[in-house]
Amino acid sequence: MPGRKSKNQWGRSISPLEELVFFPGYGYRSSEDWTLVVQGCVFDPRVSWLRRTPLMGFIRHAMRVERGALDFYRERMRPFLVDYARNRDVNVSIAGRPILVGQTAEAGLFREAVAITAAEVAALPRRADLGENWVEFAATLTEGDERRVLGTVQLLEPRGWSIISDVDDTLKYSNVPNRRDLFHNTFARAFQPIAGMPELYRECHQRGVALHYVSGSPWQLYDPLRAFFETAGLPAGSFHLKRFQIRETARKIRGMSPQRAHKRLAIGPILAAFPERRFVLIGDTGEQDPEIYAEFLKQFPHQVGAVFVRGVRNETTDDARLKRTFADVDPARWAVFRDASDLRERLLACLKSEAPVQ
Repeated sequence: MPGRKSKNQWGRSISPLEELVFFPGYGYRSSEDWTLVVQGCVFDPRVSWLRRTPLMGFIRHAMRVERGALDFYRERMRPFLVDYARNRDVNVSIAGRPILVGQTAEAGLFREAVAITAAEVAALPRRADLGENWVEFAATLTEGDERRVLGTVQLLEPRGWSIISDVDDTLKYSNVPNRRDLFHNTFARAFQPIAGMPELYRECHQRGVALHYVSGSPWQLYDPLRAFFETAGLPAGSFHLKRFQIRETARKIRGMSPQRAHKRLAIGPILAAFPERRFVLIGDTGEQDPEIYAEFLKQFPHQVGAVFVRGVRNETTDDARLKRTFADVDPARWAVFRDASDLRERLLACLKSEAPVQ
């Protein structure tokens, strides 16, 4: 739980054979001091031949992965076969002070809120290459483990604009409605950006807008997604990826997607941390973004300034599903867009609004 400081008696140190990865987080003011959201995962990267070869071979043949795509396939499938490290103590050093962040959960994931002083924030190294107000911290590993594992957090002031954005079919072409094409776009092809979206997000970032990427993609895809963001020129932001479980995948195939639960659990704390900030929610119609975003727009009308969804099936505002979803919402506060050029004018107009949160 956020704020936990005591060490669980069953906690174990992270082994030199295990890997620790931090996902970019965010920080918010708590009176004069700060709270940092530190998140990531711990896992054993070693995969036995007996586990790797039969399973990857079966999936490859079932999904008809071509020989020319094998490098992509092997690289992106491998993280799904690792062993998750549960009940590992995650420790960091901030301004020379050792801090127990917390312990990893069943899937090796952790997400904790860490309270630090303003003086400690001022002592953190800056990451100007990521943007204004990004800072860096380091993990504290066991004695003799010389690895340097770094994490980053964006410090955000109480007021300003933020974009909470989906990734698949919003920033990256995935074709979620077609499950076979989705698999190949995810595991067997180079990621392709939605035309114009990286440029539009960079323009927003240059205007001082903060980014939070809340995606239904599993955390195992963090490394290729990070590389894609760098190649595409998408601005840095906090990452909130989904916990992957086989039984959740089975439910999704049967039509009961866990998307709503994941995104609500990710977006809710962001809004709660910044009650005076204004937010724009951007997603697409491929899955449940319209329904999820409409709930937040209705529940937090003074924080959520607008919702924009990309019509992956060329939907318009006259689409029956969207009219039903946004039935009780002011039409000026939501829109469907085809591409970045269709979105740009309305998005930038929204971000120019100075209306205070009430």
